[in-house]
Amino acid sequence: MKKLINLGLFLSFFLCYLEWGGGQSIFIAQAAYELVFVQGLAWNTALHPVILSCILGMLALLYSVVVNKPNRWVNVLGVVLLSVVVFIFFLAGALSGNVRMIGSNLPFLVLAGVFFRLILREKQNKVRT
Repeated sequence: MKKLINLGLFLSFFLCYLEWGGGQSIFIAQAAYELVFVQGLAWNTALHPVILSCILGMLALLYSVVVNKPNRWVNVLGVVLLSVVVFIFFLAGALSGNVRMIGSNLPFLVLAGVFFRLILREKQNKVRT
């Protein structure tokens, strides 16, 4: 179940939509493609805190999907890093009243909520036994 949620988080992260002034917009998948393949990922770009947290979060989620018994803290760290970024995008959409940004970020945020609820339930069951 957790692997399926991690895979859903990984994929739904790429579907997050951003829109800013001047009619410019992009999906995170498009931005990642342009950063890596079109412009070439340079060190000064990769070390930006938002981009670095996205890269580390995606790698942690991918690790959690691929490995049989992943480290729980690596998994939680990946979800937290990506959740912070997506929540900022969601907040920007909510404050500007942009329904497309809100709607595209909601699937990730819902899955992140399900993930954390599952983690808390596992922890409570472990304490009871």
